[in-house]
Amino acid sequence: MLLNLVWVLLVVLLPAGLVAHWVVWPEQRRARWMGLGVLAIAALLRLPWGQGVGLETGKLVAGLLAVATLVFCVLWASKVRWLLERRSRLGVLLALALMATINYSNYGAFHGYGTRAFVHLHDVAHNFVAAKYRNELGYSDLYTALLRAEAELYENRFRAIEARDLATYEMVHIRQLLQKSDPVKARFSEQRWSDFKEDVRYFRDRLTQDHWARILRDHGFNPTPVWAVIGGAIANRVPAGSGAGILLFALLDPLLLLIAFGVIARTFGLEVMLLSAIQFCVMFGAGFSWTGGSFLRFLWFAALMVGLCALHRRRPLAAGVGLALATALRAFPVFFLVPLGLKAVALVWIRYRRSGRIGLPRFYWHLFASLAVSGLLLGAATVVTETGADRLSSWKDFSANMARHVENVAPNVVGLTDALVINRGDQAKLTQTELNEWKERRFRIYRAQRWLVLLPLVVLVAWLVRRRTDLAAAALALPLLYAGLNLAAYYYPILMVLVWVHRRWPHRLAMIFALEAATLVVVAFEQRDALQYADRGLLLALLLIALELDRWRLVRRQRAMEVAT
Repeated sequence: MLLNLVWVLLVVLLPAGLVAHWVVWPEQRRARWMGLGVLAIAALLRLPWGQGVGLETGKLVAGLLAVATLVFCVLWASKVRWLLERRSRLGVLLALALMATINYSNYGAFHGYGTRAFVHLHDVAHNFVAAKYRNELGYSDLYTALLRAEAELYENRFRAIEARDLATYEMVHIRQLLQKSDPVKARFSEQRWSDFKEDVRYFRDRLTQDHWARILRDHGFNPTPVWAVIGGAIANRVPAGSGAGILLFALLDPLLLLIAFGVIARTFGLEVMLLSAIQFCVMFGAGFSWTGGSFLRFLWFAALMVGLCALHRRRPLAAGVGLALATALRAFPVFFLVPLGLKAVALVWIRYRRSGRIGLPRFYWHLFASLAVSGLLLGAATVVTETGADRLSSWKDFSANMARHVENVAPNVVGLTDALVINRGDQAKLTQTELNEWKERRFRIYRAQRWLVLLPLVVLVAWLVRRRTDLAAAALALPLLYAGLNLAAYYYPILMVLVWVHRRWPHRLAMIFALEAATLVVVAFEQRDALQYADRGLLLALLLIALELDRWRLVRRQRAMEVAT
């Protein structure tokens, strides 16, 4: 149905609307917009409201919307007459953002086709439950406790025979986890164990057998102890087994996104906000099916976006708090602090060479002081709320868990390592020996790239930041992240920082949306998930290089003009 609608839009409604807009009513603005409004309403009524579409169809429509935004940016860069007016640009962007948002929400069906299931039960079963019972479960006993609760609730009638041992990340028979479940249960009080079982009952009763089995094969709870403190404080306010309470707190994420995009609009204007919203909704591998309807999935994102906006507006205290909170919640945003630190060092060196004195501008003193104080307070919160004898045990467990997690092989990873280590076979069909060999080769390449690619990149960034604004300097964290970490694709909405930095150059905006358009082509010809994400990693590298070369070309042209005059 949706593909039929896309065909009707492209072949019938869009040409008819353009003819009506430019030919039939060239001088009658009200009639033109009324005609387009009627066509838009007709198209909206044809959407599969509440029914949803398949994941692949949603990707296709997101790619087509990226292509439409790419065409818009090309026309804008070409200075097409009607796009020179801000009102016209806002109209087009608003329409594209509306369509992208509708597709992002799966046409009101969210996670269910015909069920309007907003809550992402798979994700919430991990993060909500693990945060609520963090003192009892830690980072390695979630699945052990789930299986023990399932045994008691359903009289040893299990829905899966294998589960992941989070202490080793190996798949094992559930018997091995059940045999060591007594010490895990002993950490709970009688009332807490009863509450835990009610929460387990809520999720198990609402998930199919296959989906429950997939939960036990996943990779556990991975946020930082700071996130666990915040998430646990909220989750413990939900009564055991309360679906209404879980839904209420799952609605925090849309609120956080509204706040983030509101701050973006306030900082950069409505046009940039709409472009950012479109990019967010069409981002490959970051759709609602991955992160929507979750529990505090976007707290780090909102903190990072607000922090970077405050940085651009020269609000050092707010910027420090936002960047510190984002880093404390997900760790990898620390890469955004690296270029800022390098720029501060460069400014100190420049001032020393010019005046012989060592000094740092007041703005950076305030920024780094805010970062330090905020980071200390957030870290202290984890220490104060720790119930064990070792106040740092949560951070030690987190560090050990991350050491296991980074060795994990996942198909939805975007980074230099997975772009280089292309496995043309089907990972699901590899023997354990072949998989271990592939992991070892991947680790060797990752270790080499840190010295051969990441370190030279840091040196290059240290040289580039001198002449960049603070926001443009912070955006140089993106190539460092690409070369230094292998992030899951759903973390890449951070690419909207590129839209902010290059907002005055429509042809560069076209390059940014070309990434999503090119990914659509990859998806059309490559059905294996791992290779789709590997190819996207290569495309992302090309985008980052192309943007930097275009900036260098413009700088050279400006210098040539200065010399000529």
